[in-house]
Amino acid sequence: MLGGMPDPSTLGTQLPPKAVEIRTPARVHLGMLSFGHRDVRSFGGVGVMLDRPPLQVRLRRASRLEARGLHAERALRYAKACVDTWRLGDVGCAIEVVTAPAAHVGLGTGTQLGLAVAAGMRHLFALGSEAHLPAATPHPMQEELQPTEHDWLFDTRDSMELARAVGRGRRSCVGVYGFSRGGLIVEAGRMIRDEADADDNVTRSFSPMVARVRLPQAWRCVLLVARDAAGISGEAEREAFKRLAPAPREITAELSRLALVELLPAAVEGKFIEFSLAVRNYGAMAGKPFEAESSKLPYAKATADLIELLAELGAPGCAQSSWGPAVMACCESLDRAGSLVDRLESLGLGRHHDMVITKFDTQGGVLRVIE
Repeated sequence: MLGGMPDPSTLGTQLPPKAVEIRTPARVHLGMLSFGHRDVRSFGGVGVMLDRPPLQVRLRRASRLEARGLHAERALRYAKACVDTWRLGDVGCAIEVVTAPAAHVGLGTGTQLGLAVAAGMRHLFALGSEAHLPAATPHPMQEELQPTEHDWLFDTRDSMELARAVGRGRRSCVGVYGFSRGGLIVEAGRMIRDEADADDNVTRSFSPMVARVRLPQAWRCVLLVARDAAGISGEAEREAFKRLAPAPREITAELSRLALVELLPAAVEGKFIEFSLAVRNYGAMAGKPFEAESSKLPYAKATADLIELLAELGAPGCAQSSWGPAVMACCESLDRAGSLVDRLESLGLGRHHDMVITKFDTQGGVLRVIE
């Protein structure tokens, strides 16, 4: 044992656990840097992980593969992908999605679910096995989380291996990197020169992460999600990208400047006002290349009006996540976040939106061995 944690050199000799539970944060994507040019990296951008609403999945050894709960069919597909990719053979696993954000609202639910299921499958069937699986990573010492031999975190290599197994990270990789230790993340994007580069295959490259910043612990975020609304995904999203003109190079240049010269330095130095203004400016600019498609969404005007309202109420640091409808509003403290929610409730926003006060996540996905 090393500092109360398993010695990695002995992992192969331990009996594998019978059940595990994985908790992941939610992801907010502030927008892509570029897309549509063969000589420029595509799909890079900025995002941040939030500790609520969480996704929680339990997996236990069973006689066959099965899933229940929220997004059960999707979870089962991810488990089968792990079996095929890692050549696990005739394994059985019962998967329960205990809680999860809604799908296709801008919170990265699909990626977090895929990574959580893959992490559980790896942990249940890798130890003491000859399967073609990467070695499990022991939980490192980490602030805000008591390390025990039952808790595990994930490094970047883990996240990429899990994402490859379940086919995530085809465009944005913010949620993949966020599964590994959370934070505010800037990724560079990857070159897409032809259809083969865009294929979802086991050899595809991932967009590299160029920066990660853990935001101040006192800061909060108010997350608002319009009820009964969903963005586009899957084949509809692929078709939308085909219809969009390439992102103008001058917009990519300005987004890069905002990310590297305003947003990241403000985050590192803990300058809340500068950070908030950079969030809003980046989000507004990143949305422009998508307007031809995003303006067709039924909640588009309501989202724009909400962002204006939040600014009028003293929360300028707000932006839509991905295609929406999720909107985040940055707050300097828990008190400020509470006051903002009270004001929004008094204006009737609670009738049509789910609202939650959340921290900026700093640990990513956590796996715990359970009985």
